[in-house]
Amino acid sequence: MKEKIDDFSERLRGETVIADKGYVSKDFAEEMEKRGVRFVAIKRENMVKSYDEAKYYSYLSRLRKKIETLFSVAENFGLKFIRAVSRKGLAVKIILGLLAFNFYQLMR
Repeated sequence: MKEKIDDFSERLRGETVIADKGYVSKDFAEEMEKRGVRFVAIKRENMVKSYDEAKYYSYLSRLRKKIETLFSVAENFGLKFIRAVSRKGLAVKIILGLLAFNFYQLMR
């Protein structure tokens, strides 16, 4: 487990991670802060103390849902694993995936 935390924190140093309700742990968040990762876990409803805090976590929850949906749609258009041999091939695959995504959004 320690190796995974080391790898996780090394790759995300300086970034903000928005985690779901399953990761609410003050100790884990403090450990990530020490390692240079801002770790924000969306609190459960019964843990929220004020209206402003509820609005903040509601916003984070909506943001997280949009990001997860975008990744899911991108995966459906073949952008999860891009096996390209050259930079030009990579660019073509990304452009085609984004084109397919935009066409899909247009048709909805």
